[in-house]
This record gives sequence, C-alpha cells and structure tokens, in this order.
Amino acid sequence: MKSKRSHVKKIYGQSLVELMISLALGLGISALAVELYVGHSGAVNFQRSLSLMQEQGRYAQELLSAQLKLSGYAGVKGVVNSFVFSGDTDGEQDVLEIQIAGAGTDCMGGPLATNSLIQRKRFYVKNNVLYCFDSDGIRAPIVQNVDSFQVVYGVDLDESIFFDSGYGSADVYVDGSALLAEPYANVVSVKVAIVIKSMGFVGGSQDTNTAKEVWVLNSYVEDRFTASPDGYLRRLFVNTTALRNFKRYEGSQL
Repeated sequence: MKSKRSHVKKIYGQSLVELMISLALGLGISALAVELYVGHSGAVNFQRSLSLMQEQGRYAQELLSAQLKLSGYAGVKGVVNSFVFSGDTDGEQDVLEIQIAGAGTDCMGGPLATNSLIQRKRFYVKNNVLYCFDSDGIRAPIVQNVDSFQVVYGVDLDESIFFDSGYGSADVYVDGSALLAEPYANVVSVKVAIVIKSMGFVGGSQDTNTAKEVWVLNSYVEDRFTASPDGYLRRLFVNTTALRNFKRYEGSQL
C-alpha cells in the first residue's frame, strides 16, 4: 500500500506557481505577436499611402503639363489666347482655364475636330477632386484627395526676340488675378503646385523643430508636409511648364 501511495504523489500535476508562470509567458508572447502585427500593418499602410500619393501627383503633373503645352495652339491659324482669367484664377483653390483650337483632346481623351472652334478646358477642385471641364460640356475627374491647387503665370516683360536677349523667358511670376487687367500680358510659362493628401488616416506626428510655414510658389503656407498634426500624410508636387504658343511669338500668323 505504501508503494502505491508514493507512486501517486510522484505523478501529481503542476503547482499553482508553475501555472502562473506559464500563463505570464503565454501572455507576453501573445502581446509581442500582436505588437509586431500592428507595427507591420502600420508600415504597410504608410508605404501604400505614400505610393498612391506619388502616383496621383505625378499623373496630375504630366496631364496638366501636356495640356499647357497645347494651350494657345490654333493650327494654321497661328495662336489664340492661351488662358481665360477670371476671379476664380486666384484663391484658396485656383482655377486653370486654357484655350485651344484644332488639336488636342477633350476631357475624356477624345480627339477634337480639326475645324472646331476655340475649345476651353477648365481645371478646378471640388470636394477634394481635381476636375477637367471643357466647352463641350464634358467633365471628368483627374485625381482625388487634392488638398490644394495653386497656379502662377510667368510673364515675359521683354518686347522683341531680335533686341531682347531674355525674350521668351519669364521675368516675374504672378497670380491669375493680377492678369485680369492685363489680358495681353506675354505669359510664357506656368507653375502649378498640387498638394495630395493620403486617402486614409496614417498616424499623427508633431515635430516642434520644423518650420510652421513653407514657401510655395509665391506665398507662405502652413507646413503640413514635415509634420502631420491631423494624422494624414501630404505631399507637395510643383511643376513648371514652358509654353510653346504664346501671344507675342514673332512669326505667328496672328
């Protein structure tokens, strides 16, 4: 009988202390696994948002640059006024309106008739979407999550290609509102600044050492690129396009 009892004591289960240690180790490993998963998901989300912003910004830059190079073109007729200025051409969200005749495409990518009248294309932002709207009534979205859309125009103050060495180059960049009273100003280039915001919340960060304002085109704006107080990423895209058809080009048929 004694040998049986001693045998029962030897195969008795784990103590309470051992059980608590096992649970603590299990919880620690589970917490580490969750932390690694959350960190990896955040990094993937960050890279995805950054990639999407880069794609949207570059696409908008390329499309607007191609449209600006065609602005003012009228085929064998020479050139027409490249831009239509209004009170909306300078504001919190600028409006870019170009004119073209006999070439290019409409806002959906369809070809314009070679004998068509002067066509207008208006680029503007509504509900954080950059749209193209043409004189045929076609409207198409270009990119989403546009936080800011700003345009300035490079004006050449020189008079002649034969007497002014700087003819054809911008001497000053001004807002569209400044050209309302100067409809025949010699605009030879255009700078476009687009701020793209991430589609989703990435995570806020505030760096007190960064500047509170940054210079964009011709004014200071709030720095939301190196710091993200609201948790959304933002990227600034600035592009300068030299115009091929400008009003005072000597040799045009107008």
